[in-house]
Amino acid sequence: MAEQEARDLLVRATKKANYTGWFGGNKYEEAAELYGRAANQFKLAKLWKEAGDCFYRQADMQTRIQERDEAAPTFVAASKCYKKSNPEDAVAALKMAIEILTERGRFHAAAAHQKEVAQIYESDLINIEAAMEAYQIAADWYGGEEATAQANACLLKVAEFAAQLEQYERAIEKFEQVARANVDNQLTKWSLKDYFLKAGLCQLCLKDTDGLQRALACYQDMDLTFGSTRE
Repeated sequence: MAEQEARDLLVRATKKANYTGWFGGNKYEEAAELYGRAANQFKLAKLWKEAGDCFYRQADMQTRIQERDEAAPTFVAASKCYKKSNPEDAVAALKMAIEILTERGRFHAAAAHQKEVAQIYESDLINIEAAMEAYQIAADWYGGEEATAQANACLLKVAEFAAQLEQYERAIEKFEQVARANVDNQLTKWSLKDYFLKAGLCQLCLKDTDGLQRALACYQDMDLTFGSTRE
């Protein structure tokens, strides 16, 4: 029943959006409302691609009538449906939402959705390099909003993926960046040894003995207990 109602609403929405007569009125506004109703009925029927398509079309209608603030969460709704059926479409929908959020200066919200993009690349599309770059963008935006904990979490992902991709210098830079951000934080200072250890292992992979010695001396200056660690 939900599926049939959804398809009926979709037909009405498409007809309204494509109307070219003199008396169309607020056709895009009306089409947006119909697409949204169709999307929710498709969700009830667990037809996720169809639901995502309808939310995406609703967002398109909203942008046509300059309701971009309403379009951003609609694109996000589309991405949540697409994630259950086609992760690539989920990324595309999130990027549309992110574009609106960044032009509005809402960088904390944009960073959260950019992190979602990274997670889809990481877990669903298994594209580590794309995930790494997406986490880096999220970290930059979080950092600009003084959301240090969220920024550091994303930077650690960048560091770990860089190490996996044998981009050891980048991995070292990110591990050290997170360590510096935590050196005066009593709640997270206990993690410094782990960051320094991972950075040191990356130094070993570079086979730069002198660089490793300098790095270890620097790490001990930052964390006086580091020199006594068993690792």
